[in-house]
Amino acid sequence: MIAGLFIGITARKIKRDKEIRRKKQMKKKTVKIISFVLALIMVLSLSACGKKTSTDDAAKKTEKAGKVEKGIKITKTEANSIETEKYETADFSITIPKGWKVTTGGRNIDHSIRVYDPKEPLNQMFILLKAEILLHSQAGKNAWQSLYNAGDTQAAIFANAPVLENPSTENFYKILSQYTDFASQMDSSYSGYTFPRFDNFTVTDRFASTSNLKSAAIGDELLRATFTDGGKEGEGMFGASVVDFGSFAISNGQVVGYQLQQVDGGYYMAYNIVAITAVKDSFIEWESLLTSCMKTLEYSDSFVNATNQASNEKVALARQISQNFNQTMDGIMSSWENRSRSQDIMSQKQSDATLGYERVYDTETNEIYKATNGFTDVYDGKRFEPVTDDNMYAEPISGYIEKQ
Repeated sequence: MIAGLFIGITARKIKRDKEIRRKKQMKKKTVKIISFVLALIMVLSLSACGKKTSTDDAAKKTEKAGKVEKGIKITKTEANSIETEKYETADFSITIPKGWKVTTGGRNIDHSIRVYDPKEPLNQMFILLKAEILLHSQAGKNAWQSLYNAGDTQAAIFANAPVLENPSTENFYKILSQYTDFASQMDSSYSGYTFPRFDNFTVTDRFASTSNLKSAAIGDELLRATFTDGGKEGEGMFGASVVDFGSFAISNGQVVGYQLQQVDGGYYMAYNIVAITAVKDSFIEWESLLTSCMKTLEYSDSFVNATNQASNEKVALARQISQNFNQTMDGIMSSWENRSRSQDIMSQKQSDATLGYERVYDTETNEIYKATNGFTDVYDGKRFEPVTDDNMYAEPISGYIEKQ
């Protein structure tokens, strides 16, 4: 009996010892799992902190670049601070500066788009796919007028068309306002659309055309020019290709020696009419934004297909709308980079003198700022230095600086 009792006690002890060992092992495993999880969390945290540190470093650098000395206030230019957004219709899409207005007029190959700042309309992007009709001569216009006066109603469009006697990109822009007045009068699809005006168009720099029409076009160039609109001065970059659609004789109604006299009633058309402009002396600030936005213009497949079906052009333009436009924009961007900087230097210096500004640059970021005259006399810091390199006048300013 004692032996049996001993055996029972021993068995229970062994069982209890096994249970204790099992619990200890489970506890060790739990501790290991918890330790592993904690270690993993620490690694991930360190990794995340590492990423955060990298971001923080970049942020600190940005903050350092943007932080100015005590008592100094910097206001960015609008061109340097404005945001952009995508604008899209069934016909086209384009990235535009936020808050700007988009207007359109015309159908198919005569389609036109104008994107502008409602606060300052001279800051704008403009495209007109085709301008028709541009008569060869005043004599031809007079002859078409005589035919119309005699009852030929089909001659009305020619009788009202503008004359482009010396075809070229430059001379086309010199009569563009005449053309847009004519188009608005004769084509109802432009109803409600306001064309920009480039009055007193004056070329300040010329560049070789990059258009695929340059072999057929007359006087084809990319131009930098100044102009006026409503009495305000603007400047910008311009492109257009003028193509001759041939001469044909029409009667001018006059008889000489018993013979009815004839004159040239032929005409030109202009294609790929593109302009980006801004208020004079501020284009240097807007150029980069305007060209990058304009470059995003893309016509929809449905628009291109409709234009192809409606077109009977002698030159295959409708099928190459995007290609033609991109070539023009590439040319404008390249031309701007290769422009005569002496013009900007002289113009910007003159503008500063007229408006009472001097220029300084940030020695840490190389950004250039305008300051009212006398800023450098009262500024006693080391970060901002007066501009002494004339080439800096050919670079856009980042903003305006003042001492508070």
